[in-house]
Amino acid sequence: MIPSLVIFDLDGVLVDSEWLLATVWSSMLGEHDIEISPDTLIERFAGKTDGSMADVIARETGRMPAQAMLDFVRDRARAALSSDLNPVEGAAAMLDALPHPSCVCSNSASDRVRRSLTVTGLLAHFEDAHLFSADQVERAKPYPDLHLHALSELGAKAREAVVIEDSATGIEAAGLAGIVSIGFLGASHTPADHGDALRKAGAAAIVETHDDLLKAIADL
Repeated sequence: MIPSLVIFDLDGVLVDSEWLLATVWSSMLGEHDIEISPDTLIERFAGKTDGSMADVIARETGRMPAQAMLDFVRDRARAALSSDLNPVEGAAAMLDALPHPSCVCSNSASDRVRRSLTVTGLLAHFEDAHLFSADQVERAKPYPDLHLHALSELGAKAREAVVIEDSATGIEAAGLAGIVSIGFLGASHTPADHGDALRKAGAAAIVETHDDLLKAIADL
């Protein structure tokens, strides 16, 4: 298959943000007597929206309302992303070499998507109309709404597209949308056994680097 569209997740695929944001969340929660390590946050919530994570933690701990968590973490996350965020190794070179049309589908909010791509120097690889985020659809991943929205907006067909995701949440969403997916393990937060979870979620292939990703897309 020669893909008519490559759909990239953002966090953990193009920008190395998962550990950075988990550290921000863990620190903020600790200040309010909610002790959850960055590792646990990543294990439980990678690929989820901030809102869904806050809802679960608020329900489980009863320590503070979900909206309060979001209010406390918003400015800290913005500062961390602006000062400490890096692209995933090899992402820029991969995008330079990618011969297919591409877009971003992220569970992050629109402003964070643009900020993250700008800070890491990757924004130039994507047109504005090729940036899609969870606040554009009713249901975020793991529902298929975001991927289906991107296909509709860009005039692509599910059977001719491929999704690149680092989380089971995203792989599940791709499957529900009828799109083949490749699991990516190249970010700094990814545990060694994470490929098993992505395969279980439905990934057709697993890659560890962006060089490997280009080869995997070519082999579809």
